[in-house]
Amino acid sequence: NEHISNKMMVLSGGESAKVRLCKLMLKDINFLVLDEPTNHLDVDAKDELKKAIKEFKGTVLLVSHDPDFYSDWVSDIWNLEQWTTKIV
Repeated sequence: NEHISNKMMVLSGGESAKVRLCKLMLKDINFLVLDEPTNHLDVDAKDELKKAIKEFKGTVLLVSHDPDFYSDWVSDIWNLEQWTTKIV
């Protein structure tokens, strides 16, 4: 890949997000909090992220407005609207 040796500051938003997510997923952790992780990602990157999260052995707290990304793999959906919480 021609981008492999680029410094973080010259990467696009999506490329930078991919690097940060890769670094995070390589750490020995058991809880992820992801706030809109699909922002700046193309379709292929979203698919790879979904695959990586599905393989993650810990707990994931996901904040997202992208039901196409999460609806087929999350166990609980909490809908927060107008100061109320509803478990869907």
